[in-house]
Amino acid sequence: MTLAKLVFEDLAERTASDAPTPGGGSIACLAGALGVALVQMALEVTRKSASTPELDAEVRTLAELRAELARLADRDVAAFEGYMAALGLPKASDDEKATRKAALGRAALAAADVPLRAAESLASALTRAENAARLTKRSVLSDVLAGADLLRGATAAALRNVDINLPQIPEAERAPVAAKRAEIDEQAQAAYARVVAFK
Repeated sequence: MTLAKLVFEDLAERTASDAPTPGGGSIACLAGALGVALVQMALEVTRKSASTPELDAEVRTLAELRAELARLADRDVAAFEGYMAALGLPKASDDEKATRKAALGRAALAAADVPLRAAESLASALTRAENAARLTKRSVLSDVLAGADLLRGATAAALRNVDINLPQIPEAERAPVAAKRAEIDEQAQAAYARVVAFK
């Protein structure tokens, strides 16, 4: 089942249940997609009265980011399930322990990669929100700012899911992931500060 196609009440019930998915990563993606949708709506309202190539391009980019975040929500669920499968591998013998450890490392890397990609898309959406704040009618600026608030929170939530998996990633591959995580966080914070400066 694609999470983005669930009725909201069903999604909320599944999230609130004792099932491990959808969890923080996938919900961050969906919350971010709603943030993108708010920014896109402000641009759509604006271009009803004055369509320009720049507005058209921004709307297309936001639609692509929204669709990407919906896809990543499902990929996050799959990555978590892969990690749980690795966790359940046998560990009776030394060979089994080694196999399980390697599988857990690969699964943790995959489980960190999805929210990292989501955070990257969310940070990119914050940059688009900055453009939207400049381009939209003042009457819908609050929607852009509200969208940016959701995007900033979703970025932080996605990065928490990177953080939880970092210790399980093989040491040789951990540093690049941590560096990318820090870079995205810095980019998102800077973009958010520029958007809210439009108040």
